[in-house]
Amino acid sequence: MPLQAGTRLGPYEIVSLLGVGGMGEVYCASDTKLGRQVALKVLPDALAMDSERMTRFTREAHVLASLNHPNIAAIYGVEGPAIVMELVEGKDLTVPLPLDEALPIARQIAEALEAAHDKGIVHRDLKPANIKIRPDGVVKVLDFGLATAPVAASGADSANSPTLTIASQAGVIMGTAGYMSPEQASGRPVDRRSDIWSFGVVLWEMLCGRRLFQGETLMQTLAEVVRGDVDLTTLPASTPLVIRELLRRCLDRNVKTRLRDIGEARVVIQEYLANPSASVAAPGPSGRLTFRTFAAFAAALTFIAAGVVYWQRRTPVPESPTVKFVLTPPEGYAYNPLYLAVSPDGRHLAAQMIPNQGKRSIGIRDLDSTTTRILAGTEGATNLFWSPDSRSIGFLADDKLKRMDAAGGPVQVICDVGRTLYGATWNASGVILFATLNQPLQRVAASGGTPVALLKLEASEAGHRYPRFLPDGQRLLYSVSAPNARRGIYLASMDGKEPARQILGVEGEVTFAPSANPEVGYLFFRRGDALLAA
Repeated sequence: MPLQAGTRLGPYEIVSLLGVGGMGEVYCASDTKLGRQVALKVLPDALAMDSERMTRFTREAHVLASLNHPNIAAIYGVEGPAIVMELVEGKDLTVPLPLDEALPIARQIAEALEAAHDKGIVHRDLKPANIKIRPDGVVKVLDFGLATAPVAASGADSANSPTLTIASQAGVIMGTAGYMSPEQASGRPVDRRSDIWSFGVVLWEMLCGRRLFQGETLMQTLAEVVRGDVDLTTLPASTPLVIRELLRRCLDRNVKTRLRDIGEARVVIQEYLANPSASVAAPGPSGRLTFRTFAAFAAALTFIAAGVVYWQRRTPVPESPTVKFVLTPPEGYAYNPLYLAVSPDGRHLAAQMIPNQGKRSIGIRDLDSTTTRILAGTEGATNLFWSPDSRSIGFLADDKLKRMDAAGGPVQVICDVGRTLYGATWNASGVILFATLNQPLQRVAASGGTPVALLKLEASEAGHRYPRFLPDGQRLLYSVSAPNARRGIYLASMDGKEPARQILGVEGEVTFAPSANPEVGYLFFRRGDALLAA
């Protein structure tokens, strides 16, 4: 039963109830000794009546009280069953926010987490409800460490439920369903990388204006957290590449490859805010696409390699000139640089077109032309790739792999693949290889059929990604996602006679391009914002 106004807890006199959550009731109270107002969080009976838990919690409260940072709401101490905290005046974090408002807030959140992590403190319950914005713009992160001790479950079932615990065979799940890390939602031990995941979820919500994970019930939400897709293409088109890449690293389900230090996130945001023009960004309102934007994205590898192949087919010249150009989309559209593909003959660009209104579709542009043709029937298409004769386009839409002629016409369904596609490639023998989440490479006939695994997924491998046929159409390159030495770029063959072998110790998309010497070729790959060749 809520405490009434005037009730005393030591020197603190209750003024009013501020809120109720799974971790207890929060009151505005008057500190009669120091003449100030504070926030009192009165702990649930399950915690307050357990002497062992209270002893541990009191010890943790002393550690948390040592946090002295402008972006952390201070903890003053413990008074009986209540935690005494700084009363933060201001508004709750609301979404969506424009980029120039969201990033300064995210930077301050990162600074708060960094200060806590430096002292070995993990928040475990970062969410918009625990973030306040003061009238002067200072961000305050609340409830640091309050989810460190088990308490009774709240029974709530929404993605934005109060802090909750669920006892399970694997352990105890503590936090808020829609903002938990996958390891937290699975009841596994957590460390500061769990806070980094939650930071990514909160930043996503600030930019997109909607929750990243939200099921109809609590268990459905947890399932989404553990297995649901994280589709970066749903971010606003104006989101800079550096922020997209930051979100990708924060929202990596593999804790071994997730961003390891929230200070790195703070630096990325800080550097972007200091000089936005120096960062590679997705197209803004004009939708202009520069070569630099191409190179910054993995799709640029296709573009560069196709250009090299095309160049080698032409008459050699003593020196290869540097070519700079800008592609401007048709009025009312912008190019989505996440989904670009240049045809093998180097003559055509396929891109996902972002309209001012309506659904995104594939646009085809001849590189010697100024016009772009929108392909009807390709609404929502992503992950574009070309046929080897440059006449057809493959793509993902409606959880299916599809194809259609670049000149237009009916769309043909090839097979079901699910919501996530990590690259596809097509050879002259009519075989398509593709990669999906946590699966080995799959092969399917370009005419349609049932996919079969091409390779075996080793026990230490998290999945195969980004297949790319070499010019002979029999050998292929692909990326192995793994937390150990297995991680890298591999070479394999379609007939299985040549065992797969690692040729580069990096993970990601790679493209092969021949040189003037037929015995030598180059591998183009990305490291950060740099394009490298080997």
